[in-house]
Amino acid sequence: MPISERARELHERAIVIDAHNDTLVLRLQNEHHLDMTQRDERYHLDVPRALEGGLTCAFFMVGSSDLDRAMALVDGTWRLAEEHPEQVLFATCAADVERAKAEGKLAVIGQLESCTCLNGSLATLRNLYRLGVRVANLTHGEGGEGTTQLQPSIFDYTTPAAREEARSLPGLSDFGREVIAECNRLGMIVDLAHASDASFYEAIELAELPPIFSHGTVFAQTPHWRGLTDDQIRRLAERGGVMGMAFHPLFIDREAPTMARLVDHVEHVIELVGPDHIGIGADYDGMGSNVPIPPAVERLPEFTEALVQRGFDDDTMLKVLGGNFMRVLQHV
Repeated sequence: MPISERARELHERAIVIDAHNDTLVLRLQNEHHLDMTQRDERYHLDVPRALEGGLTCAFFMVGSSDLDRAMALVDGTWRLAEEHPEQVLFATCAADVERAKAEGKLAVIGQLESCTCLNGSLATLRNLYRLGVRVANLTHGEGGEGTTQLQPSIFDYTTPAAREEARSLPGLSDFGREVIAECNRLGMIVDLAHASDASFYEAIELAELPPIFSHGTVFAQTPHWRGLTDDQIRRLAERGGVMGMAFHPLFIDREAPTMARLVDHVEHVIELVGPDHIGIGADYDGMGSNVPIPPAVERLPEFTEALVQRGFDDDTMLKVLGGNFMRVLQHV
């Protein structure tokens, strides 16, 4: 896609934030070196292509179900920043992201994708916070004993009636409520992506600081469980939260996922609750063989171009590209 001068200037000016990617954990699974400073087109993202694509800050998934793996990922993220300080900055606050933008570096923020790796221990959560992790995704969909919600989430296409019925099912576990309370105390962002509908609504009420929904789409546009309903979007906005728009084609459109359909999801949120509650949560390297839209991080300016073509004003586009997530980082 050709990039217009306006889109290029806006993209270069913006603090661009991707609130979720799985590149580091996929490299670990593939037994590839965690040093991401070399171009590697087997993956959707690496540091050179992130900088080429104008990405300022990426939330790196560093923990899910296994604590040993989480510790290896946190260590890998720190080593990436310590061994390549001219390119990478491990960010633990909003000011670090601003500094990365000023210095032309990639800021990385540690993000749990599930609290199962905590093994029921708030002390482990606190220690991960001390190690720099700043986002706690409550669940990767698992449920039951030892997790943050009582029943598993469903990942599939569904109907509005089924979504409404799901609200009445059991929600958070006692441990899930404790995790939210501790995140509130620490100043750690609560991430509601993957949560069951019942857990989402309960967590929204318990969150004293703005929560996020790091990566998903809009259910009214594409009827998948990984999309938020209009009521959920309103509730998230009422709490000052932000949802990250996933680039996953199956979430964008069931039949014909395109960049235009992706922007339809963005526009839906803006028309529903205004421009302050939508951002990017690409889910790069987290969707198996599916090809994201845009297909790799160096092509992020194509998303900005699509926003320009849709007719959004500059202030709205700067918020979507990263300004809204920056507001949450500054607040929390």
